[in-house]
Amino acid sequence: MRTRFVEFSLGVPVEQQNPSFSDLEQWTKEKSIANEYNLPLFKTEITARSAKFTQIVTSHNRSEFVSIIDKVLDFINPQDFVLMKVKVGQDKKVQLSATALVSKKHANKALMLKTNFFESDHDVAASDILTIDVPEYPERKVLVFPEERMTIILGIDYYGEMKMSILRMAMEILRKDRGGLGLHAGSKTYRLVNGFNTIIEKGALIFGLSGTGKTTLTCHLHGLTSPESVLILQDDINLILEDGSAFGSEKGFYVKCDNCPEHKEITAAVTTSGSIMENVHSDENGNIDWKNFEHTHNTRAVIDRLALEGTGATIDLRSLDFIIFNTRRPELPPIGRFMSPEQSAAFYALGESVITSAEDATRAGESKRQVGFDPFILGDEHTNINRIRRIISNIDKIQCFVVNTGYVGKEANDITVDMTLKCIESAVRGDIDWVYDEDLGYEVPLKVDGLDLTNMDPRKYYGEKEYQEIMANLKTERTTYLESINGVDQEIINSL
Repeated sequence: MRTRFVEFSLGVPVEQQNPSFSDLEQWTKEKSIANEYNLPLFKTEITARSAKFTQIVTSHNRSEFVSIIDKVLDFINPQDFVLMKVKVGQDKKVQLSATALVSKKHANKALMLKTNFFESDHDVAASDILTIDVPEYPERKVLVFPEERMTIILGIDYYGEMKMSILRMAMEILRKDRGGLGLHAGSKTYRLVNGFNTIIEKGALIFGLSGTGKTTLTCHLHGLTSPESVLILQDDINLILEDGSAFGSEKGFYVKCDNCPEHKEITAAVTTSGSIMENVHSDENGNIDWKNFEHTHNTRAVIDRLALEGTGATIDLRSLDFIIFNTRRPELPPIGRFMSPEQSAAFYALGESVITSAEDATRAGESKRQVGFDPFILGDEHTNINRIRRIISNIDKIQCFVVNTGYVGKEANDITVDMTLKCIESAVRGDIDWVYDEDLGYEVPLKVDGLDLTNMDPRKYYGEKEYQEIMANLKTERTTYLESINGVDQEIINSL
């Protein structure tokens, strides 16, 4: 497979290998939709990841896909392709090289890739990661070859699939070859004044399923003023080694635009020169309507990370002091603190939230779970779960929290973004008085300075007896889920 990839790449014209931004913009000019910001804007037929069309190919089932691979290679011509070389990560400890081939007809994906990742000039044959992307192929498939570190994307014009083909494989390499983990999490550093009037830095990873506010919390500056500040590092994927050192992966961010224009920092970055928009609505006069979701709710943009206020040159955490798991569950208070590495690993494993009425009114309130909050784990999920426990155990004085970004008891009792931000900031500063909650099995705030949490006690809505029953049933449900994942350490299951 790799040999055939390299042979094919040799036929790509020199001028189509690692082309410049100006060349890519010229090749995509006719596809770009006019808009008030004069930025590249593309509309795709496929508007989200194709999880249902994704197949993992190993030595055990490889024979089933050999004919497809032959058909693909017969279908495409290297003269019609663009070859892109990029790097994942900034630090040499984790840095990986990737080569992607995409048809020139869809050079907008190459343009987005060039903005999203660090550039590279590595030898194709030495690539850590390989991707072939053929949007015009008549069948829709994503074939993932973990053993060859290669992905073939067929019949999909959505950029996010291409981006994740590289990052999914980077996370696999960290796990299989380097004893670490790739984490579907944002990262940021808080620079705060301590009791001795000196600046201290506290690093945080922020996990969350789609729709729970991971990007909002990662990219928020908390309204801090000098000398205090927030340094935004990564929005999507971090690479962590067993000693707890955590590194970023991307040069740019691939952000959702559905919270524009409310999220001022993201809106400003999206509308800055260098941004590339995808599936954002532009009317006949070129006016952008952020709230027109007729085509898709999954409106996106690749932005230069440095266009986002609060970023800097580095994408890596100097130290990992806090892990924050976002969720939306009406039974939970706004914030809780876990008691042990085992309990933190359990909630990583649960990857938990609930389906909202906005997603599916017929299933509103049902639990949804994804190990590690990460749909890109290539099998052996217990490896990730047990390893995150060891990593957390290796980090001195780390604290792990669960943050409810939904509502308590009933939808009208919304936990506002400002309340969530205040809870997180107070937790990072160490300003929360905690008390153990027997029903939850971890600590909750006795008080948070500046917040009235009277209406944020779930017992107020359920009553003591019903609440105990709800939490007992939830514990059983969670335990059953963890026990269904073969190989999870028993201590992790017992910590719930």
